[in-house]
Amino acid sequence: METRNGREDGLASISGDVLLVGSVPFATVDEVFGTCAHTLGSRVFALPDGEIGERSTWVIALTNLTYAKNPDMEAINAVPADALKSPSSHDDEAMRASHGTFRLKPGVTETTLDLPYASEALTSYEVFRRLRDEGRIPEGVRFQVALPCPHDAISTFFPDAGDRRIVMRAYEEAIRRDIAEIVAHVPAEDLAIQCDYCTELLAILGAQEKHKATGDRAARDVAAERFERFTAPDYLAPMTEDIPEGVLVGFHLCYGTWGGWPMGEVADIGFCVRLANAIVANAPRRIDFLHLPVMDYADDAFFAPLADLEIGDAKVFLGLELADGVDAMVARARMARRFLPDFGVAHYCGYGRDDPDRVRRLLQDLKEGADAIAG
Repeated sequence: METRNGREDGLASISGDVLLVGSVPFATVDEVFGTCAHTLGSRVFALPDGEIGERSTWVIALTNLTYAKNPDMEAINAVPADALKSPSSHDDEAMRASHGTFRLKPGVTETTLDLPYASEALTSYEVFRRLRDEGRIPEGVRFQVALPCPHDAISTFFPDAGDRRIVMRAYEEAIRRDIAEIVAHVPAEDLAIQCDYCTELLAILGAQEKHKATGDRAARDVAAERFERFTAPDYLAPMTEDIPEGVLVGFHLCYGTWGGWPMGEVADIGFCVRLANAIVANAPRRIDFLHLPVMDYADDAFFAPLADLEIGDAKVFLGLELADGVDAMVARARMARRFLPDFGVAHYCGYGRDDPDRVRRLLQDLKEGADAIAG
């Protein structure tokens, strides 16, 4: 028999079959929680606060919220007035130009970072509790916090490799502090933490695709080195090892939406399966859920590598909702089920900077699709 938000063995479990990846473009946290809970009900296992306001730009928000305020840093390129606009190109220079870059001041060999995640989470959790007490959020639904992995938060903002190493260490220490603050104030049975894992994936994939296109052995070796580095225990540890067992912890693997979905394309889901297997194997604590994105051209061959998943009891959420209707979503689910009998469903990424009215329709599609798939 399961206990509330847990299993008989005392470990946390997931009761819902819908994952909201994180960002939702509504005006207030109250509106995000209320609308998503009303539409999805107990189908959703956790509710994010929507990453509203400046956080809607995901890690781009760190330019103003963290880096521009740090006395050890100075801007190389100021954050442009149209920083919310996605770049038309996906190369590093275009990405950096779209949101500004920084460097450490001369002589700086270490720094500390003040991240926004804990303070925002604790403020949003109070709204979550109030709405749950009012009966607007179903019992058993958790409060979800999404946190960028280190490479996501650092790589495109600091062009100098030496600066990146120093700031990476500072981010790892800072994200541990923010996680500690969150778990100190949010009960474990109420909490789900999602680790956003995007630029790592794109960095590995880019080198792999270069090797495939050119046969370049150096590119192959770079891809292998990046895969090992971004799935290594010491890379995953700051995001995971200090989190209590009762908290649900997962990874959102993403091909990126900055400049249009997707920033990277694949022939099948096998690359994400390899990443998922390595993350679960190497993380210093149990991983409870994984979000794997799906392409709109997915067929049986695309889903076949799901049979190679080796992730223990972790629940998979497939990004089957691709804004092309419930029927298409259900059709993809039927193909996926031939290789993975049990999974939840999600949008391919966060709803981010999408039109709010369109997102309301997509949430309804997600609910109807989940109902049909479960049925």
